[in-house]
Amino acid sequence: MNKILVPLDNFSEISLNAARYAVEFAKRSGSKPIFLFLYRNDDARSDHFVTDVSQAVEREKKIRKKIELLIDRSTMEGINIEQYECCGEYIEKVCEFVRNLNIAEIVIAVPDKKDEHYNKIKKNISLLVQMTSCRVLTVKKKVG
Repeated sequence: MNKILVPLDNFSEISLNAARYAVEFAKRSGSKPIFLFLYRNDDARSDHFVTDVSQAVEREKKIRKKIELLIDRSTMEGINIEQYECCGEYIEKVCEFVRNLNIAEIVIAVPDKKDEHYNKIKKNISLLVQMTSCRVLTVKKKVG
């Protein structure tokens, strides 16, 4: 059985799209989705005002809740899903999970080119392609 890793280090609408894609892909292919919730050691958001941080945290909580509901609903439909949480550097942890769990594919959410995180995510994708033998599937923002 192919295993699909969905590493989530932020909770946004495109992260939710990646989670949905992985579940749908699993339904059609018989693959097993594995959700990895990643937290950085430096999860402080010192570059924002306090109100901006609290609003961002609330948005992320809502998205995380939607992802958890998707996982629960999919599990009730008979899809075998695993979940993990860990703290550390993104590339290091994703590569570790790929090795330890024999992952075949990785699903990653990619924001618009205008997004401030776009270049970092593209770099991460390039590194993962080089460092693993996985196929990396990218999911972009839904249009419409």
